Amino acid sequence: METSLLSIDETLETAFDIFYEMAEDNLDYDDLLAYQARFDEEGAGIAVDALDDWDNLVGFDVDRDVFVEVRIGLAANDTLNDVLLRMLISRDPEQKFCHMLWKRAE
Repeated sequence: METSLLSIDETLETAFDIFYEMAEDNLDYDDLLAYQARFDEEGAGIAVDALDDWDNLVGFDVDRDVFVEVRIGLAANDTLNDVLLRMLISRDPEQKFCHMLWKRAE
């Protein structure tokens, strides 16, 4: 029996839940404050096809039918221009997996 995948909306919701749970410990303080202050108008998350770099970062061949990349940050003019998190996340509810790359202070 084949497991049905989570929708993109459900996957984004899960990604935001993980983001909110971990942001305080993983984001630069200024980035966290900026996101919190501007979230209502500029906060955004998008799901895109997983980039090729994920295979090396996670150590396995990423099945692009099951995994998506979620980017969360601040947007302007419908463009996510301040990416605070890139997350590879599984859409398979039986195969819970995510790997995160947080924006770090330069």
